[in-house]
Order: sequence, then structure tokens, then C-alpha cells
Amino acid sequence: MLDRDVVEAASDGSFDVDEIAALNASWEELKAEGNACFQKKDYIEALKKYSAAMADAPPERVHLLHGNRATCYFQMKEYRVALDEVNAALVLVPTWDKGLSRKQCILAAIAKKKAAAPPPTLYDDKAPVLPDNDAAKASHLLWRRFKAGLDNANQDCLDGVFARLQTESDFRQLLYPGLTAEDIAKQGLPRTLKQLLEDPWYETEMLELMPKVQAKAQSVLENVKRKGAAMGDHMDATTEAMLRPQVLREAFGREVLAMLQRVAVQKHAMLAQDARRIADPDADCATWDSLPSRATLDAVLVGPGFGTADAFLGADFVPLVQSDVRRMHKQKQLLAADGCFLRFFVDTDDGNASTEQFPALAELLEKLRALPHEINRKRGSQLCAVSATCVVCLEPGQSQPLRLDCGTDAAHDNGYKLTCIYCVGSGDDDDDGGRVDLRPMEDQEPCTSVQAKADRLVLFRSQHVLNAIPAVPNATMYYVVCRIQGLRL
Repeated sequence: MLDRDVVEAASDGSFDVDEIAALNASWEELKAEGNACFQKKDYIEALKKYSAAMADAPPERVHLLHGNRATCYFQMKEYRVALDEVNAALVLVPTWDKGLSRKQCILAAIAKKKAAAPPPTLYDDKAPVLPDNDAAKASHLLWRRFKAGLDNANQDCLDGVFARLQTESDFRQLLYPGLTAEDIAKQGLPRTLKQLLEDPWYETEMLELMPKVQAKAQSVLENVKRKGAAMGDHMDATTEAMLRPQVLREAFGREVLAMLQRVAVQKHAMLAQDARRIADPDADCATWDSLPSRATLDAVLVGPGFGTADAFLGADFVPLVQSDVRRMHKQKQLLAADGCFLRFFVDTDDGNASTEQFPALAELLEKLRALPHEINRKRGSQLCAVSATCVVCLEPGQSQPLRLDCGTDAAHDNGYKLTCIYCVGSGDDDDDGGRVDLRPMEDQEPCTSVQAKADRLVLFRSQHVLNAIPAVPNATMYYVVCRIQGLRL
């Protein structure tokens, strides 16, 4: 019997049955029990469960339990202990993105608590004041106005980005296109603008945006006044006072959106640099030979930067995959986005998104996720094992404009190295008119059009090849897009 299975008798000779059950429970069960306690806000009991889970957790999962303990201490406002816990997690996995976010949140809370503490004074009842710095004071005041304004039902800003950010469904669509509410909850992301503004991790970022928001709003107002004056319509002070809050909110909404997009790019770029995420070239799936033709990888790596592989899954699978994606669409599991419908498959701490209802699609995803292992084995590349994979649906008339999947400058480099577009087709006609247009960045010639034939995989270098998917007038087209990060292709 293992030492951990031994239960000592109490002084009265009895045994604690609950303790025996806890010792026999797996670390995953203990973690789940801790999560349940956390949901009930029983943080002390949750800490006990997470601590017990650490004893048997595999080494590569211990950082998750430290992270959970940090969150408990954070909720209990024991910020210094929370910081110790999250630091312990980051010692184990230095680039764990959730851990880094939690650490920033804890540091922001510590700084906020320190700033809020009044200096020693004879008058204990004196209220704390805003910072003496004029710019900081203005930012704090504007910040408070935005937070207070969210609780005001009589908003006078009826459209625009700010108004959309206040609606949970629009907020989700703007910030997380292709993610379901369940996916967002699993990742612990803010689901509304109010949640975002109340998150201490984002508060410092938001305060830094305030001067830019004010400057942009003032610029918009000046432009409106100038154009009106040119037509003989001079804006009076009353009209300006009515317009200013609306313009400020819209400027704020746009800056928030831009800030979150910048953070997402930075996070992706950071993860792409993590050598521990590199796909193992010695894994079993690296030998599947999904790209048997040497010419395909030669075209991508040496030639124009793009190539194709036909019969990727095999003819028997094509109607099954088509049936799966159509059912996803019919069941409204593909979410409305900008000019298309899509659904991302998210890798979480607890495993991949479930595709049990769609077995053929699951087979396709497994084969796509094996590609970085195979390419690393065949070409000595350093592609990551985890990818961003989504189903894309373009209804008649919808298209994907010409785009570059990875920016060439530091501000827009998200770490993507290889994009793979699997053509599902429409299922109605082998030649339904669908195509993928490709053009290398340095090439001034017209795009090369590749027929979007069912079961064809189109591969191209994310940072070097522009890509577009033109509209098909009379057919709904489906694609599965897999973007793979890495250090080197």
C-alpha cells in the first residue's frame, strides 16, 4: 500500500471516512471539487481541495493548481499570498498566458490598494483624494464617468461601437468572433463591457487610454464644428455639451477594441516564441504522411509560398465532413461574424472543444493538428503543436477580402507561420465555382486562383502570401481554416 493511502487513527481510535475518500480521489476529482467550492465562494474549502490535488497531479499540471489557489487568495483580497502562488505557477511554466494575466491582475490590485491607502494623518475620517497630477486626475475622473454611465439606462448613444460593446451578444461578436459563450467562460474572459471595466487587470490599461480618448473626441468635435462653420452652421455651446458625451463614449469604445486586439496579437506572438510548444517530430502522428508529395512543401517553403494537396482525407470522408458542417450550421453552432459564419475550436486546460457530435469533422481536425509534427519531421521546421482552427461558412454573396494572416511588423506579428485551408465545398456540385485567390506579397502580378475542390488542402506562408476567398453567387461554401504558429517554417 502506498504511504498516501495510510490514514492515521484519531485519538479516540476512529477513522475519518471523508479523509479516506479524499485520499482515494484522483487529482482531477479534487480539482473539480475545488472548482465547485470556488463557484460557491467557499474559498477556504477550495484551497484545501487544490492543495490535496497537488499531491497526485502530474508535474505538467501543477501550475494550474497554483493558479487556482492564486485566484482564491485574490478573491479573499490576500494579494501578497496570491502573488506568491502565481509566481510559483510561473516558475513551472513561465509563458503560461493565464498565469501572466492573473499576475498582472494581482499586481494591479496591490497597486490600487496601495494608492487608495490614505497617508498618515491626524484626521482619520478624511476621504482619499485623486492624484495630484492634473493628467492623472483627468483620466481618473473620465474613467469613473464611463463606469458610472454603464448603469444609466437612459443612454443617449444609440449606435456605434460603444453601444455594441454594451450588448453582451455584440460584445462577444466584436471581441471574440467565432467563440461561443461557453468557450469564453472556459477561458475566463470578460463577457461584457461592464465586466471588462471592473477587472483590475485592465484598469491600468484603460486609464492609460484616457488621454488618447479625450484627444480623439476633441479632434472629432473640432472637425464637426469646422465643417458646420464652412456651411454657415456654427455649433453653440449647448449643442457641443450634448454631443461631447456621445463622442467621448464612441472614441472610448473604439480605443478599447483596438487595445484588446493589440493585447491578443501580443499574446499570440509570445506563445509562438515558446519552444516548449513546438510540435514533436518524433510523435506517432508525424509519420502519417498526410502530405506525401514532396512538391507540395517545396512550393510552400521554396517556391511561390503556396501549394495544394488533393484527397487529403479521402473520397469516403468528403460527404461525411460536408454533412457535419451543414449540421453545425443548421444547429446555429456557426456564429455570425463580419461577412461570414464561423466557429473556433478552442484548446483549454481541460482538453479540446468537444466534437463528439461531428465525428468526421473531428477526424479532419486531428489530421490538421498532426501537420506541424509531420512538417517539423520532414523539413526541420519549428512549428507549434497548438493551432487556431475554425470552420468558416460563406453564404451566397459572402466573401473573405484579400488579407495577410500575419503582419510583417512587430505590432502586427501574431506568430502565425503556416495557414492551411481545407476546402469542404458546398456538397451540391464538385465544381460550384468556389476558389481561393493567392498572391505573394512581393508579387505585383494578379492573384493565382486555386479551385476550392472538395477535399483539397491549400497551404501558404501566413506572413508572405495574401489570400482571399471570392463570393460564390449560388452556393453556400464551407472551409476549415487552420493557422499554425511557430518559431520557424
